[in-house]
Amino acid sequence: MFLNRFRSLFRLSALRQALILLTLFSMISVAAWGGTYWLVQREMRRTVDARLSDRMELAVKALAAGEALPTPDDGESARLTGDTGRFGFWTDPEQGAETRYLQRQTPQGVVLLGENTERQEELRHILAAGMQLSLLGSLLAAGLAAMWMALRAQKRLNMITDGLADVARGQLDRRINLEGNDDLNLLAGRINATTARLEQAMTDMRVQSSNIAHDLRTPLARLRAEIETSLTRLVENGRAVTEDDLGEALDQIDQITGTFEALLRLARIESGAGRANFVPVSLDELTDRVQETFDPVVEEAGHRLAIEKVAPASVHGDPDLLMQLLANLIQNALRYGPMGQTVTLRCHQALLSVSDEGPGIPFEEHERVLQPLYQLKTDRQDEGLGLGLSLVQAIAELHEAELSLSDGPNGHGLTATIRFPSQATL
Repeated sequence: MFLNRFRSLFRLSALRQALILLTLFSMISVAAWGGTYWLVQREMRRTVDARLSDRMELAVKALAAGEALPTPDDGESARLTGDTGRFGFWTDPEQGAETRYLQRQTPQGVVLLGENTERQEELRHILAAGMQLSLLGSLLAAGLAAMWMALRAQKRLNMITDGLADVARGQLDRRINLEGNDDLNLLAGRINATTARLEQAMTDMRVQSSNIAHDLRTPLARLRAEIETSLTRLVENGRAVTEDDLGEALDQIDQITGTFEALLRLARIESGAGRANFVPVSLDELTDRVQETFDPVVEEAGHRLAIEKVAPASVHGDPDLLMQLLANLIQNALRYGPMGQTVTLRCHQALLSVSDEGPGIPFEEHERVLQPLYQLKTDRQDEGLGLGLSLVQAIAELHEAELSLSDGPNGHGLTATIRFPSQATL
């Protein structure tokens, strides 16, 4: 059982990473302390050898001058000896204590100088013991710190895992709250944003399903009534189905088909498929194209289309979708505005706006009217599908632009504004 628990702990990524880092730290520390010890030992021996070399120079000069060897200090020795076969520096550990020797052949004989290195050896052993203790202490402290950090990181990972498990079970309102400001906190924030968007998408789906059922119920009921009435007349009265009967039924079918086609078009735009056709689009040329296309339509409907341009920018997008965006806004203005109104299309750098002089939309309804198939109560009798502004919103999001609704000029009507990203060029 203990072995199984150990294996389960070792499967934790945070613990494995902590052990790997601890192993690397141990190897680096051992190498660093070993190198330091070797350098200190070498420096001690080099210092002793340098003193022996200096004493040998003095001894050689003294012998050449016919003098005796200089008197050695405590721990030092100096004498003329026979040839031992050892010349240069060497160590004789067989003496009572560690001793370092230097032997040189001179015309006066073989000079042997020595220096007791017992004190240096003691210092070396003290240094080794101190380094070992500090190394063990460092490894122990690093191990405890690594374990604490691993357990803390694993605890935060478990919070993320538990949060995702709750989301998988359908708790879309679940949020992951982590302390700190690191990569795990950033990951939790992105998961929360994704979950919030998923929750909003599910809510929108339920709302759209309700709206679809509401909007399709009327044309389906009318279609059934037309077919039932025609069938009753045919069976009971022997009256043949007329062209008007079929025309009215086809009108209801066309309305149902149009609703589904608009929903499919909205789904394609929201999926991001339109980005494949993105090219540089001049807003100046786009507004000219809108004016050329819709000016006759607006005049025929008894309205006026005004174009205002100030330093139009160039944006990256799909020209056909942007044309559809402005077309939907103008059609909404014509549908709900009073006769003889002025519909104004403004282009100011990377900003487009369409204003009308109609009844406008209450502020509390601005967010709702952007939902697919949502219509104001006063618009339910209209032939619209409630998808115009939804398509505008989807196209704006596809171009990473911001759509906002506000009151029209002088507080009357409605102004729809699209702000393109800052990377738009002038």
